[in-house]
Amino acid sequence: MTNWFPSREWLGTYRDRLNENETYGEQSEGWGVDFDGSFVFEITELPVAETTLDDLPTELSETFRERLESVSESRIEQLIDDAPPELTERMDDVSADSPRERFITALFETEIEAMPAVTWPDLCAEMPDDLDNLLDQLERYVHEDTVYAYLDLYDGECRTAEVLEEPDGTSAAFVLTAPYTKWTELIDGADVIEAVMSQDMDLDGDITSVIVYPEAAQEMGDTAGRIETTFLF
Repeated sequence: MTNWFPSREWLGTYRDRLNENETYGEQSEGWGVDFDGSFVFEITELPVAETTLDDLPTELSETFRERLESVSESRIEQLIDDAPPELTERMDDVSADSPRERFITALFETEIEAMPAVTWPDLCAEMPDDLDNLLDQLERYVHEDTVYAYLDLYDGECRTAEVLEEPDGTSAAFVLTAPYTKWTELIDGADVIEAVMSQDMDLDGDITSVIVYPEAAQEMGDTAGRIETTFLF
């Protein structure tokens, strides 16, 4: 699967790359040994309320559209008959020449945050695996417009990296918060220490501990930048 950001797969790749990075291991030696070195990354302002299914990268949306355009008439009739009320109501607002076109248009004009209400297992069976997986993750992991990622960092190793389904149940000594666009800038090469000091990213935690490990912090950012990432939004 492509390393979509933000996703469970991207975070797993990030953990692996950190643990393969000898420079990071050396620069972060001692981190978390006598204190809690865990982090939560809060990725806020994900545009799930204004991004539609049609706005997702074409390799996700177009393959699905092509499948729906090519299935048999009996199959599309079955999908329309089984559609939840939330989708059929959207279809009523669409002007199109055929029920198939109304169905596809209504579906692809649905905002990402509303997708759980207009999808069901039989429709998901028509989706490409990546799209089905990512929509499932967005439903499970996006809380309003925020994704929370937890990293257990200890003595040069990233022991755990996971997207949190229940963020209130996990505490961390350091919480790094920024809008989605700032995280994409970080992955594209922005300086993480500069972002914190300029308050583009908010650090909740003992900043003096981070300042003692500036090279490790920068290497964390550089490691993210070396991942071949495709942004979901």
